[in-house]
Amino acid sequence: MTSLNPSHNALPSVQQIAQAFSQAAQTYDQVAGLQRLVADELLARGQTLHTGKVLDIGSGTGYVSAHLASKTDVASVTGIDIAQGMLDFASSQHTNHKLSWLLGDAQNLPSALGAHLGSFEAVVSSLAIQWCSDLSALFSGVAQSLTPTGVFHAATLGPNTLHQLKWAWAQADDYQHVNEFVAKQALLAALNQHFDEVELVVKEVVLSYDTVQKLTRDLKDLGASNHNTKAAPGLTGVGRLRRMMQAYESLRDDNGQLPITYEVYFITATQPKATASRSGIGS
Repeated sequence: MTSLNPSHNALPSVQQIAQAFSQAAQTYDQVAGLQRLVADELLARGQTLHTGKVLDIGSGTGYVSAHLASKTDVASVTGIDIAQGMLDFASSQHTNHKLSWLLGDAQNLPSALGAHLGSFEAVVSSLAIQWCSDLSALFSGVAQSLTPTGVFHAATLGPNTLHQLKWAWAQADDYQHVNEFVAKQALLAALNQHFDEVELVVKEVVLSYDTVQKLTRDLKDLGASNHNTKAAPGLTGVGRLRRMMQAYESLRDDNGQLPITYEVYFITATQPKATASRSGIGS
């Protein structure tokens, strides 16, 4: 099996991903069951970590940003996203004076943040960094965004995510229909380049669906359908789709439900190495 480069994931351009999530902005909150579960757990795990000036990477509809802004020990929250449609939706839904919104690429935070670089006590991100192709650039920017005592607290997805759907499509054709996500060791290697202390906790979340159609429609409405560069070109044939659905039907559990698995990684990283080079202590 070919392993993914720890610094790069096989994803399309930032513009393509931004367009997909902008188009999903209006429907996102209606189908974001997994996203809500993970965001709520990230917020709960970070009760003592999310303080002061906070940056929310991949802020989307503003769910996490708004919850952070409601905390008394949070001074301000900047939500950054590549999708203008998401930022427009978030600003229309949340009006807390602590909130501000910024259009920018998480893989180029120094350019996006400008004078605010190095001023955040916490950088958080819930299910966004898996869409970043250059993890080294991402984590370098995060480290530079933090104060010397700041914390990076994030949730992302591992390669066991959607494995049932991946298997079902493999019964239909040889194309890649499901996004590939970076494995734990590769993710840790990328993080360790930019932080001295890194903790990664793995949790498996299994959701249930009545039909394959509902499952795949939710993925599309989330803007999370296949963005991988190895995806099948053009429209998927009716025959292949039928074979995939028939294969997935064989996975119904004892309750008559179709399971879909998400492998969630909760990351806590401290002591950003970039602060040493900025302060002239070392490289």
